[in-house]
Amino acid sequence: MGCEEVRDLLALYAGGESYENERAAVEAHVAVCAACARELDQYREARANLALLREGDAPPGTFKSIWSAVRAERFPAKPAASVSRFDHVLRYAAVAMVGLALGVLVHVGQRRPSLPAAATLPTASAPVVIPAPVQPATMPRRIVPNPGPAPLELEGSFYLPRVESIPAGKDKDY
Repeated sequence: MGCEEVRDLLALYAGGESYENERAAVEAHVAVCAACARELDQYREARANLALLREGDAPPGTFKSIWSAVRAERFPAKPAASVSRFDHVLRYAAVAMVGLALGVLVHVGQRRPSLPAAATLPTASAPVVIPAPVQPATMPRRIVPNPGPAPLELEGSFYLPRVESIPAGKDKDY
């Protein structure tokens, strides 16, 4: 038998739970292999220590000390990262920049287009003048490209066409 096969049987042999043919094979191998003989001695020592244990309650604090050791070995503590004052300053600056950007976006989104000074709407006191229609006989025969619809101006929440005003006191021809 090789060392691998014997190592599988050492614990059973140390406990007296192996068959006769396995027992003979282990004894023959341990007689010539020092490494397997040391491992067999460790199994025997462990069994002897286990036999010394008595049944009953463990001393107070045993579980806590065992669990602390297991936790420290199994879950090592991560090194604490030191946070400098510069990190805090950068965080506050980032928050301030985000707030400023949101404020600018809200301002731009709520801004209404301003009307130029020349495009002010007529007041109630200024009457509206509508130019007289041009007679077809006096119209020249020149072709003028269509400039498109008249521009509309924004007032409140609806659009009104541009209207020219007439001086006060004149009669309206419409």
